[in-house]
Amino acid sequence: MTETQKDFHCLQCGSERLYKDGLRYLKDGSSVQRWLCKACGYRFTQRKALQENLSGSINTASNILSNCQGRYDPKTRAPSANKAVQTLVEVETRTQKPQREGTQDEATIKGKIIEFHWWMLKQGYDESTAKHWAYLLKRLTDLGVNLQNSESIKETLAKNKWSDGYKANFIEAYTAFLEMEGKVWNPPKYKRPQKLTFIPTETEIDQLIAAAGKITGAFLQGLKDTGADPGELVRARWIDLDKETKTLKINFPVKGHNARIVRVSDGFLNRIMSFPKTSETIFNRKRMCANFWAQRKRIARKLQNPRILEIHFTTFRHWKGTMEYHRTKDIVYVQKLLGHKSLQSTMVYIDYEKACFGTPNNEKFYSKIATNVGEAAALIEDGWEYVTGEYMDGGKIFRKRK
Repeated sequence: MTETQKDFHCLQCGSERLYKDGLRYLKDGSSVQRWLCKACGYRFTQRKALQENLSGSINTASNILSNCQGRYDPKTRAPSANKAVQTLVEVETRTQKPQREGTQDEATIKGKIIEFHWWMLKQGYDESTAKHWAYLLKRLTDLGVNLQNSESIKETLAKNKWSDGYKANFIEAYTAFLEMEGKVWNPPKYKRPQKLTFIPTETEIDQLIAAAGKITGAFLQGLKDTGADPGELVRARWIDLDKETKTLKINFPVKGHNARIVRVSDGFLNRIMSFPKTSETIFNRKRMCANFWAQRKRIARKLQNPRILEIHFTTFRHWKGTMEYHRTKDIVYVQKLLGHKSLQSTMVYIDYEKACFGTPNNEKFYSKIATNVGEAAALIEDGWEYVTGEYMDGGKIFRKRK
């Protein structure tokens, strides 16, 4: 039967902090494991009975003060006393993780976070939310926070120079954790600052789409066409796409949105038709964000336009809502397009539209003339607004805001 390190302890000091120190070969040709105690430097064989039967001891002064690390005292030219043992103790001390008084061991913490993640899924939370909140709790424990002590949470949030919005995320996650535990607490007051979303121009959006990679560019074009949340578009399946009617079903809404059908452009269809249909969904969410961030930085540097760095996935949704309200002045239509359940959520696009375009007296337009039904239809599909007609030459005037 083979013994393991955990089956015994040092024969001299009783410590279990041992490490292997080669083999001891016996006269009969067999061998036994030899160990060195990290605490006292005592050497002994794996089986005490064998050691007692040996004529010589392996724990002589010269053996205990072995120079197995090749370290010598520069003055005496002799092996440094217990240098190997001291080195091992120093390494072990450096690798030990500092832990606050009262915190739980690592295995218990990990088990609690896994339990919390599974509890959130059972409560009906989205997978991405459950994963993110579990990550926030893990980060707190990495900072030495005791999840069973709410005061340590408050102390950590007060000391770190995070934004109030980021601290509010920790509070939401920890509040849900306490709900799982059947506890309550008095959370600190951190509010997310209210600020207007950056709305880029259509030219900047088109530049970003054109310069992005094949998959990223198609995803961005889909966000522009549909105004969908990025979490909704990334879940879209091939079966949800109808090439004949040029529509896409949003069957997996997020953030409490309504399911809906939205129109897509020929540009989007042409891009994704070249994709291999190796999975149920059109897009693969893995590395999508990392690829976008890297390409956005490269494009902003190439075009010398820092405004492009302010464009995020959700920016396309806000841009779509703003432009559609500006085009139609119908807030209910925008509500249905974006899938909002409450009209109050859509009202913000009235402010965005005013901030982007100002009063009607300040508006500037491009103009085009359509001489037949085909040209008029093409202009309408491209976002041009019909103004008036007929004129003596048979043309009809369309306009589009700059």
